[in-house]
Amino acid sequence: MQEKMAAKVNYYDVPLKRLNSQNALGLGVVFTDFENAKIELCKWPTSGKRPLISKGGYGTVIEEEFRVYWKGSTLYSAGHQNARGGAAGKIISEPESNSKYLLVNWLSAHLDAGEAFMPKNGEPSIYLLAPPKEDVKPEDFVALYSDGSCGISIDPGVWHTNPISLSEKEVFYQRKQGSIYATIDCFLTKEHNTWLKIPLGQPQDG
Repeated sequence: MQEKMAAKVNYYDVPLKRLNSQNALGLGVVFTDFENAKIELCKWPTSGKRPLISKGGYGTVIEEEFRVYWKGSTLYSAGHQNARGGAAGKIISEPESNSKYLLVNWLSAHLDAGEAFMPKNGEPSIYLLAPPKEDVKPEDFVALYSDGSCGISIDPGVWHTNPISLSEKEVFYQRKQGSIYATIDCFLTKEHNTWLKIPLGQPQDG
C-alpha cells in the first residue's frame, strides 16, 4: 500500500506596518512613556473552547523586565515572572531578494488583562498581533514595526508573541501584564497547516 504523503506546509506573508494609533486600532494603545502606560484588567474565564492555563477572577498588574535574544537563527525570550519563555521563531533567508524573515507558529492570548511592551534602550522591534477571536487565522495577523521610541499596550485577548527584536544583541524590555496569566494558545501549523512569515526590517510605507 502506498504511504500517504504529508500535507505541504503553507506560509503566510504577514503585512508589515508602522506602529501607530491607526495601524494599532482594535489591537491596543500606542504609548511613549512606559511609566504611565495603562493595561486593562478584566473578569474571566471565557466561554470559548480553548483550554485555559490558569484559574481566577480579577488580578493585579505585574511590572517586570525580561530579555529577548538571538541564538543562531532562533529568537528566544527569558526572565519572565509569570509567563513562559523559550523559542519564539526561526529566521529563514531568501538570497534572491536579500531578505530575512522570521517564521512563527505558536501564539498566545491573555484573557485576564492586557499587556504593555517597550524596549528599555530604544531598540527597534516588531510586534506580531491579531484581534481577539476564538478561531484566529493567519490572515488576521499584522506585524507592527517600532523604531524603539514607542511601545504598545495590547488589549485583553489579543493574540501575540513576544516582541521581535531587530537588534543582534540581547535586548531588555519593560513589560506590564496581569498577575493571573489566564492564557490560551494557538499553534497555526496544527490548526491551519501554516507558518506566519514576518519580514525582518522596516515597512516600505505607512
